[in-house]
Amino acid sequence: MAISITSSVGKGGTNKKSDVKSVQGALNAVYPALALAVDGLCGPKTIRRIEKFQRRFMNNPDGRIDPGGRTLKRLNSATPDIQEAWSGDSAKWPEDKKLDSLNTYLRPKIKRILARLTDEGFQPKIVYAWRSVSKQLELVEAGHSRVRFSFHNAQKKDGTPNAYAADIIDKRWAWTRAAEQNGFWEALGKSAKNEGLYWGGDWISFKDWAHVQYYPNYKLADVKRESGLA
Repeated sequence: MAISITSSVGKGGTNKKSDVKSVQGALNAVYPALALAVDGLCGPKTIRRIEKFQRRFMNNPDGRIDPGGRTLKRLNSATPDIQEAWSGDSAKWPEDKKLDSLNTYLRPKIKRILARLTDEGFQPKIVYAWRSVSKQLELVEAGHSRVRFSFHNAQKKDGTPNAYAADIIDKRWAWTRAAEQNGFWEALGKSAKNEGLYWGGDWISFKDWAHVQYYPNYKLADVKRESGLA
């Protein structure tokens, strides 16, 4: 929604509280993963965020937004920054954001798996849905994965997450032996296969108990190409 301000906001500005709040809210819509406190106080963080936005179209950002000025016009027509919206450690995202990062065909299947496991008395939790390629390489280096691109890393051409895989644990046991002893891995595998998905617990050379995916492994190269990452 377009905003209007009565006086200048930012470096050297009048910084009327109501105007600052309007600008902070508009900047948060562009950079949702870097949300400012909407407190009406134009401190260093707010000025840096104005400058960050101005770098989209200015060589020398001045950190100030004036009524009727170029920056305000740009801010009122700005779209959310995709990379910012999906930045940060995806393992720490809330559950609904993890679900949103899944491919639209996989998402309802994962929702049903979570509901079914909950009905069976488990406490399922998604650890990873989508994750970045850089995080994938970290996992390879740590010995937690054997592939440098996985179905978790799939994305649309514009960079929006489009994961074809999810890692699901019981939050009481994670990857400890108790998960097997209490039947969680077996229940997860059964639920995944009921949804027509592939389960990492069936793999011969590398048991990935928490992992479920939409496609068989031979489709990985195709997904990488579709993601624009081949």
